[in-house]
Amino acid sequence: MSQIQVSAGRRLWLTDFDGTIQPPEPGGGVAPADLAALRRLGAAGWLRAVVTGRSLFSFAAAWAPGLELDWLIFSSGAGLCPWGPQGPGDILSAAGFTPSEAETALRAALDLDFGFFAYLPPPDSHHFYYQAPPGRAPEGFRRRLAQYAAQGRLFPRGCFAAGPGRRALGQLLLMIPAAEAGRVEAELARRAPELSRLWSASPFGDGCRWLEMLPPGVSKGRAAADLAARLGLDRRLAVATGNDDN
Repeated sequence: MSQIQVSAGRRLWLTDFDGTIQPPEPGGGVAPADLAALRRLGAAGWLRAVVTGRSLFSFAAAWAPGLELDWLIFSSGAGLCPWGPQGPGDILSAAGFTPSEAETALRAALDLDFGFFAYLPPPDSHHFYYQAPPGRAPEGFRRRLAQYAAQGRLFPRGCFAAGPGRRALGQLLLMIPAAEAGRVEAELARRAPELSRLWSASPFGDGCRWLEMLPPGVSKGRAAADLAARLGLDRRLAVATGNDDN
């Protein structure tokens, strides 16, 4: 990103975070040249947005004041908030499953039997339930669970019981062996065609594909288009950059 040529005008620059401007190495941080590029964009009148799969909590923990932004799209498009020198502003949109959608997603995940993380809707999308896969869990599953253990609870099998205590959910994350990805996609297309499904490569090199199951219509691309519309910008005045399928 450090080589971009900026021109004056109100436009929108959208960038993925992990693997795009944030390197995968722990503690790496955004490169100084990329920080400078974002400052030049702002000086030229561009609006700058990070579009990330991270929750608001997780992104805030990784953000440093030198990373200048105007907007944050988080939880793979489920949440949107402005971003300023002091961090996040008020959350302007937050999507979550309806109870029936959550049950459809959970029952499919349980039947697939690869284990999963089930996250609450924004702004609480850093809290989750988890179901470990049978046998040895993939490296990504074990590391993610260890990293965020304080926010996680074991998935309660009685969660399908009706009543006011039933908790809302916003997103499911499954880690699927790459060889099984095609079969899983076909099965979910049959069982839950209305739900959004986003695939990406595992950042841990463990031979898995990561699958996010989200409410209908929720995706990074849809959220980016909605942000452009909110700002009154034609999508031809937006640039997006990323490093993976989603």
